[in-house]
Amino acid sequence: MTHPVATHLSGLLDAAADRWPDREAIVFQDMRLTWRMLAQQVDRLAAAFMALGIEHGDCIGLQCTTRPEYIITYLAAMRCGAVLAGFNSQYTPLEVSRLAPLARPVLLVLQADAAARLQPFLSTLTSVRHLVIIGDAMTHADGVADGAHLLTDLMTAQAQPGLSAALTARQAQLQADDDALIVFTGGTTGAPKGARLSHANIISNISAQVRHLGFRSTDRIILHLPMNHVSGAVLITVGAMFSGAALIMLERFHPVDTLTLVAQERVTILGQVPTMWIMEFLLPHFADFDLSSLRMTIVAGAPTPPTAMRRIASLAPFAVHGYGLTESAGMVTYTRPTDNADTLVRTAGRAASEFDVRIVDSARQTLPPGQIGEIAVRGPCVMKGYVQTPLDNDTALDAEGWLYTGDIGRLDEQGYLTVVGRSKEMFITGGFNVYPAEIEAYLAEHPKVACCACLGKPDPVMGEVGVAFVLPHPNMPLTVQELRAHCRHGLARYKTPAEFRISDILPLTAAGKVDKAALARLL
Repeated sequence: MTHPVATHLSGLLDAAADRWPDREAIVFQDMRLTWRMLAQQVDRLAAAFMALGIEHGDCIGLQCTTRPEYIITYLAAMRCGAVLAGFNSQYTPLEVSRLAPLARPVLLVLQADAAARLQPFLSTLTSVRHLVIIGDAMTHADGVADGAHLLTDLMTAQAQPGLSAALTARQAQLQADDDALIVFTGGTTGAPKGARLSHANIISNISAQVRHLGFRSTDRIILHLPMNHVSGAVLITVGAMFSGAALIMLERFHPVDTLTLVAQERVTILGQVPTMWIMEFLLPHFADFDLSSLRMTIVAGAPTPPTAMRRIASLAPFAVHGYGLTESAGMVTYTRPTDNADTLVRTAGRAASEFDVRIVDSARQTLPPGQIGEIAVRGPCVMKGYVQTPLDNDTALDAEGWLYTGDIGRLDEQGYLTVVGRSKEMFITGGFNVYPAEIEAYLAEHPKVACCACLGKPDPVMGEVGVAFVLPHPNMPLTVQELRAHCRHGLARYKTPAEFRISDILPLTAAGKVDKAALARLL
């Protein structure tokens, strides 16, 4: 089958299999799949999905850790024109049962343990007609759910007569504007919403990314981020499809396991959120890992402390600091190879030529360079909208195609973006606006501070005051007095947190960011 390469993810898979058939596509534990082998497995599963009655535009729900089964299911859904809704592997059954009605999946693919936990809720998911389990025959024999199928059985079964022709016919129906993914936002500032990303959205974003960052067919990219997130499913996975790079998969992030895998598999591109980098830097034997294969480091997903950014940049010849979000299918700004260290530390780069970025005030009027306001993004990468939430669509998108991100930042005269924080995280103390990301960046400059998070809490006099949760470096005792002295040196009085809480652990979200919702419950 041949398809236009640049219009649909199914075509991208065909192009990768045709151009790099014998190059490694996936490395996971003892498994090594070439691009040809991956495409063959995807075709088998796509045909099996069609045999189950999956129609063009149907939704397939998936809850799985970062494993090859996720990618194969994801691409098989694309192959038969279905929409994939990924549920975070850490979601509880109650969370899945609350989110699934937004996406209305007709088929659920679950790891065996997740299927067992979700069984009491299955009767409430009225759209679901089929349950497919990622597990072994013993799990299936135990009856995780009546009428369930095994993914391994579906993938290895001989295609029924006519299914190959039916799959070919289905390919002719696929359109660039078809929904490809429903990605649930993190929900750290409220209930998660399902962003609808089309094939055109994803291809627009990643074609720009690959051109700017220069992914190569010889690259080996670590994939250890949640696959229900745009970083795993789009930035890395689709980036590899565009370029023919190998995906070196790790089921769950762990700092030691990650660095060990980088050394063993000679990984060339390592992209992570700031907290992941910091956790690795905290390892007392970090210097013992052989990271000499790295040619590119990427950091995005949250503001990066300057000290961490400098260290990230020192690990490879090329470092990328970027900004993006779920609703834009990934990064829309990036630093350039020619940017100096100060630009890398101070900014998240500038927009690709395909995308527009501006800063607006509360009336959504464009602000001049240097002024702080809400970040707005426009371009073919911007989502189609949220599922079943028209009010959210009206709030986030305007008639001219601008996406209002809720992130706060400023642009300089050259168009470089500095991210200040989230609008919903901003608090007002004594009439002054305080942006937690600015406080966090400054506290992180203290030599004893490894990671920190700042939140506002109600105060009867000031309205709100700041509370800083601080994780010190191991074996470096840190006092509140030291932190206050540090703040007196470099922060205005109204920005200095009223309270410091020093801890040996900070809660993390599944995406590896500090879980501010969990911290807020401690206030």
